[in-house]
Amino acid sequence: MNRIRIGQPRAVRNGARDVMAWVGQRLWLVVRRVIGAVGMAHHEQVRMWECILETSGSAPLTAAGPLRWVRSLDGYRLAGSHVPAQDAAETGR
Repeated sequence: MNRIRIGQPRAVRNGARDVMAWVGQRLWLVVRRVIGAVGMAHHEQVRMWECILETSGSAPLTAAGPLRWVRSLDGYRLAGSHVPAQDAAETGR
């Protein structure tokens, strides 16, 4: 009996599946490399800004000066001679 097959032969379907798997693997490798490159560029940019702030003197590394960060039970707070006084109305007390 002659059977009429509808659709593609099995070899063509498996070949297409293999091609799609190969394309997916290659695409995943490209995406991983792009993600890695973006992450590396981000870290380099952060390091650049840290170096600029350290060398420019705009962000002092020591506590010398009118303002400094002081560790407290609630976390860090700004302390020094130029900190504005808080009004009782602002704090709600």
